[in-house]
Amino acid sequence: MGLSATVSEHDLRAMLDVVSPDAVASDGSELPEQVLRGLAELIPCCSVSFYVMDTRRGETHAMQELSLVELPAADEETTALFFDAYWDTLDCCAPELTGDHTRVTTWSDVYTEREYSRLLMGEYFRRAGIWHELMVCLPPVGGLERRLMLAREPGDPPFTERDRLLLTLLRPHLVNLRDRVEAERRTVPALTARQLELLRRVAMGHSNRRLARDLGLSEGTVRKHLENVYARLGVHSRTEALALAGVAVALPHPSS
Repeated sequence: MGLSATVSEHDLRAMLDVVSPDAVASDGSELPEQVLRGLAELIPCCSVSFYVMDTRRGETHAMQELSLVELPAADEETTALFFDAYWDTLDCCAPELTGDHTRVTTWSDVYTEREYSRLLMGEYFRRAGIWHELMVCLPPVGGLERRLMLAREPGDPPFTERDRLLLTLLRPHLVNLRDRVEAERRTVPALTARQLELLRRVAMGHSNRRLARDLGLSEGTVRKHLENVYARLGVHSRTEALALAGVAVALPHPSS
């Protein structure tokens, strides 16, 4: 990190806003949206993206993106191009190769612009409508890489040492925020045996009519039971309920 990098009082106050204790991700997002927006204001960029990836298998397990400009929509071909280029791009795979997931990096740490433009990853960036990037890694969990990336468009100035310093200072707080999101997802409110039974059957694709027939209830009673489940879990749909209570739903069927 350059010794000339400094932050102002305004920067420090903006950092406090980014990591506010009030930041929540109750809508199921990977990180609180106010955190991504705060980052984009603190370190001007065209997009902020968070990824959870299995880079060995070339799979994205989760992604959240805040785009402040209109960027090309990602498709399967573009995503495949990213993973094809990944292990040949040193700034991308260095955390896995070195075991160091603490540094804030950019491709200009390793390549000149001319060198990067010739890489397959450079082609991916062109298709994605971005060029400059600033990446911070969170500690991997379960073999999955967790990455936050800020991007700028072609023609924009590169990220500076001031930008790198700000993201370095924020990293421990971002780790805590992400860990809190994952902990909240693992905490499933207690459900009654009947509610768990309903969710098990919902997970099997049973309709309200079939649930009513199989359980000897009216469809109205089934709907009311499901509404109570949604309220207890703090969700609004079958899909959200199953996502939150997936572990509990997968438990063995209670013996009669």
